[in-house]
Amino acid sequence: MVLSWHHPPPLLEIGGRDHAAYLALYLTLLVLLLTRKELIKRRKELVRRLAIVVVVVQQVAMYSYHLTHREGLEQGLPLHVCRVTSLVGLVWLLTGADWAMQLVFHFGVFAYGSLAYPWGNAPVTHAMGWSFAVNHVVTLLLPVLAAVTEEWWPTREGLVTSIVAFLGYLAVTDRVNQATGANYFYLRERPFLQGLGRRGSIVVGAVGGCAVMAGGYAVSRLLARARG
Repeated sequence: MVLSWHHPPPLLEIGGRDHAAYLALYLTLLVLLLTRKELIKRRKELVRRLAIVVVVVQQVAMYSYHLTHREGLEQGLPLHVCRVTSLVGLVWLLTGADWAMQLVFHFGVFAYGSLAYPWGNAPVTHAMGWSFAVNHVVTLLLPVLAAVTEEWWPTREGLVTSIVAFLGYLAVTDRVNQATGANYFYLRERPFLQGLGRRGSIVVGAVGGCAVMAGGYAVSRLLARARG
């Protein structure tokens, strides 16, 4: 299949064939991670290097698309939360730093929503569609990989650090949105709660974002207890 590079990309149908393909990609890789733990532990260095290549190729392809079509700061900055998370994920792959994985896990909880409801994203026939899929799937699977290969788990300190980092991210994002007309973190346009003004969007984003990350941490603790 030759991927389209045209601009602007067409929009996928939520709940349609393309959306199902992205979900199938995530679920297939998740099952492989969970059912081939011993193999992945033995080959963790190979898996790490492969993941680095995938992340770098995805980043290069995505920003090449923005540059090719001369999209400005309102589209081409690494300020969507999934883009921030994938870059921090790359830091973890290169260094193994715990703080990086704490951020990947807690920021990455948002990716579940994006993958479940990929509003404004492209189908499988477009390069930006696969860029979206790879970005989000890798973001969601890196904490699983860390848990399988390093016995890693989210911590309360990691949650607090992630909340502070998120509030800082939100402040920067709001300033950039105001300066460029961008829609990072969907603070200006979104598929729901469309009547909110700027301040309302920031408040809802801050409260909702912190709640989402706290919910992700709570679920991780339940899983840890169930695992024993």
